Amino acid sequence: MRYRTFKLRLAMAAAAFISVTPALAGEINWWVSEPGRVKAQQLATEFEKENPGITVKLQANPYGGLEGKVMIAVRSGLPPDIIEVQNSWIPSYQATGALEEVGAAIGQSVPLGDFVPATLAATSVDSKIYGLPFQAEALAMLYRKDLFREAGLDDGKPPQTWDEMIEASKKLTYTSKTGQRRYGYGIAGGGAEGQGNTLYRSLPYIWMNGGDILSPDMKKATLSSPEAVAGVKFYTDMLTTLKVAPPSTLENGGLELRRLFMAGTIAMYQGTPTELERFAQDAPNLDYGVAIMPYPKGKQTSALLGGWGFIVPKAGKNKAEALKLLQFLAKPERLALYTRTFPTTTTAMNLPRFADPRLDAFKVMLTHARPQPAIGTWLEISSAYYKSVQEILIGGATPQAGMAAADKAIDAILKK
Repeated sequence: MRYRTFKLRLAMAAAAFISVTPALAGEINWWVSEPGRVKAQQLATEFEKENPGITVKLQANPYGGLEGKVMIAVRSGLPPDIIEVQNSWIPSYQATGALEEVGAAIGQSVPLGDFVPATLAATSVDSKIYGLPFQAEALAMLYRKDLFREAGLDDGKPPQTWDEMIEASKKLTYTSKTGQRRYGYGIAGGGAEGQGNTLYRSLPYIWMNGGDILSPDMKKATLSSPEAVAGVKFYTDMLTTLKVAPPSTLENGGLELRRLFMAGTIAMYQGTPTELERFAQDAPNLDYGVAIMPYPKGKQTSALLGGWGFIVPKAGKNKAEALKLLQFLAKPERLALYTRTFPTTTTAMNLPRFADPRLDAFKVMLTHARPQPAIGTWLEISSAYYKSVQEILIGGATPQAGMAAADKAIDAILKK
């Protein structure tokens, strides 16, 4: 979707989607995601006790359509005072000049040096911090130990390099004695939130191999480079050439991959730390392990940093109170409480909640994680990339041709 068309549709949809009651003096309107409702209420109650005279009014929003709803809110002139958002959305919001710079306020509450550097970079535009990152995540590789043993592989030695990953995936692709077809590696190619699922799982392969999606000055697409093409080829070959990914790949996002993994249809896939919670709930006897993502021999692994943060719109009516709440939330113990994966500071990450040894690989992946480019047209850029990856997966283009098409589309976006 063209950015101008996107802005026009947002304006037309404003009346239908946004209804923010003007805040009273001393009343903070705080938007959170639906999964955060209970913990947000707990924190709001604690904040009110510490700050007599200030009340917090919560509104919980479902994930679906949230990005557009927040864009409408921050441009409406009557936004809430503080909003929970995906960090990847922040550059688009700040492209409209709608956000308050919050780095100084956060720094008064917790040393900025305590944050994992990539998390602050993810909430920054032009070296200015526009959000408090509270949640960080990077994908690691989950593998079925029982299926490794069944295929004659050492369940204590998951693949470390790309070559080892291909070899293991081939051995893990077979029909079991019970007649179930198994596949070595599950990749995302669609499903719910298909664009984001595919981006987070495929872009790191480009980075591992020394390629990138944009030039350092973010003025030119670079997906046609040999390094980038080879990274995309490695990812898409799992389905198109090697046939070690299931035929349902174009319908598979994170949710579908998790279900296939629990069912024993796939033996390995990229997942988030929240998978461990789901396994404990839905498949408590699942025999699995977690490892860092395999990488090209002689190079390093990589991950696209995911996470959430809190923004303060410039037009908020109770900005001073909102910044006070932001400082309250920045404390390590509160970051640790609210996050659904990892907190964003070293101090918080060292708390007992995150001591499970199975989280260690995710922690390592965080040290290799990179934020997306801080550019306001990222949504369009990633959409162009996603469409080309899908074209390769369906056999409509080679990796070279697909990335050339993506470069052309992205360069047109950058020139607008």
